[in-house]
Amino acid sequence: MNNQNETGPYNFGELAAIDYNTVRPPESLAARDGTLLKFRHYPADANRVVVALNGSSADGSHYNPLATALSTRNHASVYVLDLRGHGLSGGRRGDVDYIGQLEDDLADVLKYIRQKHSDAKLVLLGHSSGGGLAVRYAGSKRDADIHGYVLLAPFLGATVPTTRPASGGWTTTDMPKIMELAQRAARGDSAGQDQIVLRFTKPLSQRTGREVLEYSFRMMISYAPRMDLGSDLSAIHQPLLVMAGAEDESFIPEQYEPTIAPHAKGTFKVLPGVSHLGVVVNPQAIEEVDAWLTANF
Repeated sequence: MNNQNETGPYNFGELAAIDYNTVRPPESLAARDGTLLKFRHYPADANRVVVALNGSSADGSHYNPLATALSTRNHASVYVLDLRGHGLSGGRRGDVDYIGQLEDDLADVLKYIRQKHSDAKLVLLGHSSGGGLAVRYAGSKRDADIHGYVLLAPFLGATVPTTRPASGGWTTTDMPKIMELAQRAARGDSAGQDQIVLRFTKPLSQRTGREVLEYSFRMMISYAPRMDLGSDLSAIHQPLLVMAGAEDESFIPEQYEPTIAPHAKGTFKVLPGVSHLGVVVNPQAIEEVDAWLTANF
């Protein structure tokens, strides 16, 4: 599926330009099953806390420019999480134990952060699949203590109007296996959900060893909004920023507002000349997030 002839849709040079020498050292917390989840804390003297969720295949280090800017300006303390099975966090690479485990992990992370920032405004931020997880978490209605959401080119589902076919060439899916496992799951049968059904197209020359190149069925499902996207979106009553680049290779930025706005009120921005990965690291994108945070909290 992945081989060195693949080019993939993205310009990974945008991430290679990050100064990884300034990435904060990892810290750990134990999830409810004892698995160690790794995060990086960018402290600030501020009453805002941003919790950042990595996108598919990635880890949290790509948030370094954004987290550094918010922290050094004392506009927000930032916690950058490596999700289970990604980056430095524990768990099997590209897999979870059950559908919904990422939501349980996030609940544990938010509880830990709230203990340290009892009076802060807490904002959940996610890029790509990380944005999809944020929407899924909102739909779980388990934590009313989140004050805002920032969704950067969020993945809202494979068949919604925002998503290009195969996410613009980023993914290869085993649809027969997905359909079989989904039908089993509908009958309450979780057998076989550890099988690989999703692979990512990252050229060999751009691999760092940190990426995850394939997902199990249960990781794929856990990392995206539910099939009833409208229900998940309708659970977002807090201030919401949805932002994507006009040059996004995986998603259709103009479709975000008509897809989301009927269910959740928010601010929608499309940044000219910005790509899917650029929406995380582009200076204009960072300024837009910063301005939205300071205006709303």
